[in-house]
Amino acid sequence: ADNIFFTKLRECGCVETASSEENTDMIPLGGKGFSVAFDPVDGSSIYPANWAVGSIFGIWRGGRLLGTTGREQVAAGFSVYGPRTVVVLALPKGGSSSVVEFTLSGDRWARTGESLSIPEAKATFAPANMRAAADNAEYHRLILSWMSDKYTLRYSGGLVPDVYHILAKGGGVFCNPVSASAPAKLRLLYEVAGRALSGKGSPLDIEIASSDMRVPVALGSTQEVERCLPAFASH
Repeated sequence: ADNIFFTKLRECGCVETASSEENTDMIPLGGKGFSVAFDPVDGSSIYPANWAVGSIFGIWRGGRLLGTTGREQVAAGFSVYGPRTVVVLALPKGGSSSVVEFTLSGDRWARTGESLSIPEAKATFAPANMRAAADNAEYHRLILSWMSDKYTLRYSGGLVPDVYHILAKGGGVFCNPVSASAPAKLRLLYEVAGRALSGKGSPLDIEIASSDMRVPVALGSTQEVERCLPAFASH
């Protein structure tokens, strides 16, 4: 999958450099215009169980990725390979962004969603990195509060399908705090973007220092994300 992505990006002629989860170096591709960061198969740990997996990417103008921030992206998106093959794109629109969905139908793409948005609250949660709750007391309390408030658990172990569930089913939260014994796993360069908050503020404002830089993150419905913030305060 990694080779396919690099080959197609090279062939398109408009990509100057690219980096992936499998190849974290900045690879020059000979084109002109943009730089791309991507994970070709997000959810590789659940792929053997025949669960939905996906790809995720970010696009920046120019020939560099390091030293930029998420807010400088000209587009970002992901694809989901499940019962349907779906691509979701976030494109700049004024001071915000427009989120559009396409679904593969035969050999053609059909636009199946436009200006996608989610409500401020929804009682659905995806508790990633749960091992952090062993020594992150606030995360432990948050998990117990979700249970006592009878929230619905929707967690597959794959970032892309879990985030797509939030979009497709109208809200919820994906929460990935850290602790001393369970550090961050999601890479700032292409896995942490959109409407999100981390322990250092919005990850969209954090300067990308390396292609393997990782941060904690919560994303989804605004009120649900705010409910998660104490779990990020001291980590």
